[in-house]
Amino acid sequence: MNLRKVAPPVGAVASLVTVLVLALPFVLVDARAELLNAYYAAGPTGAVGIALFGLLGVVAFASAERGNVDRVTMAGGLVALGVGTLALAAAWWLAIDDTVLFSFPQEYRWLEWHAPLTTALAAVPLAAAAAYASAVVE
Repeated sequence: MNLRKVAPPVGAVASLVTVLVLALPFVLVDARAELLNAYYAAGPTGAVGIALFGLLGVVAFASAERGNVDRVTMAGGLVALGVGTLALAAAWWLAIDDTVLFSFPQEYRWLEWHAPLTTALAAVPLAAAAAYASAVVE
């Protein structure tokens, strides 16, 4: 398998999936706007920082093999972006107040697993970036 060719599309799709999963409560949770606002605002940048880095990841991974930037530089940038996205996701997850999380109605208990799932998904672009960097440096 040619990691240099496979890793960028995998990273772009994983970044997009991370952003889409991050947005699920915004789409699926009815009412309780103040709780949803507190949920998304937790952490140093809230969910906005994760979404911004995730969307930037989609664009960066998609342009990795276009030849506009040195591949080694792009690989380093992708790894840094992956670390930043994962760090923001973990900080957001750990900063969500339990009072806010458990104040949602019973039908939204799946939110207990939303932040950990988002954080786990944020690790996939980092793994793709690391694979791409490994393939480029060889």
